[in-house]
Amino acid sequence: MKKLKYLLSAVALFVATSVSAQDDTNNFFGDEGNILDSIATDLPTGAPLDGLEPIEMLNPRADDIYWSKVVYRIIDLREKFNYPFYFPTEATDNRKNLFSLIFSLAQNGKIKLYEYDDKKEHFDDQHLTQFKDILRQHEITFNPRLDSITNDTIFEVEESDIPSYAVTKYYMKEVWFFDKVSSTFNCRIIGLCPILTKDGETGVEPYPLFWVSFERLRPFLAHQEVLITDKNNGARPSFDDVFMKRRFSGYIYRESNIMDRNLIEYNTDYESVHKEQARIKTNIINFENDLWEY
Repeated sequence: MKKLKYLLSAVALFVATSVSAQDDTNNFFGDEGNILDSIATDLPTGAPLDGLEPIEMLNPRADDIYWSKVVYRIIDLREKFNYPFYFPTEATDNRKNLFSLIFSLAQNGKIKLYEYDDKKEHFDDQHLTQFKDILRQHEITFNPRLDSITNDTIFEVEESDIPSYAVTKYYMKEVWFFDKVSSTFNCRIIGLCPILTKDGETGVEPYPLFWVSFERLRPFLAHQEVLITDKNNGARPSFDDVFMKRRFSGYIYRESNIMDRNLIEYNTDYESVHKEQARIKTNIINFENDLWEY
């Protein structure tokens, strides 16, 4: 009995020592019992994201793809479900919206930008567009500076001059496919195209800026946290998590077809467009469901 008491006392002492010796560099509360300022202004909270890698996706052989369908969507950031992509419109602490992230990556030469051409998107070096051309074309204020080491011209843009508030939509290209070897039905996002809205000759007009490869973007998306709900500021998913788990809303405006037409080109009214969108969505769902019927 005495040995048991000694054993319990030793365990309690070990636990108390471990708790008192724990790392306090990432504590939620300060010594006065309040939420630390560094935490309160840096929501959401959690472990650092620097070491995280994107969710790995297998690259199937082309010969193993039994069925595929390319679909184009518009992600409207004015929809509440898509707010995490739009807010904050100006970067605060370690949070920034999707366009601010893409813009800063392009500014620092970490991702390539590909020219936008209606119905034609090419992710190759023959169709690259320069960051400086985007700035000049859309009248974004910048300060050119010569790098003293590389002699390259750096185009500096103040955080307040990044027009992230005016990017209210994205084009998204994705492909749904069935891999007959692994017997899996998957969807992979191919690219994103931010759409800038500004005053034009006929009022407010959309201006697609450029295409970016989603696969090249993913390592950076995995390191950028996003606030997805007001109910729990401790939730800490990354942009990559949001895309991979498809926590966004988008409506179809085009599918791969023989005549290479958008939905609006062969439907006379919005009701017909909605019916066509529903048909495409239903066909994809039905194909997956039919795979497992005997």
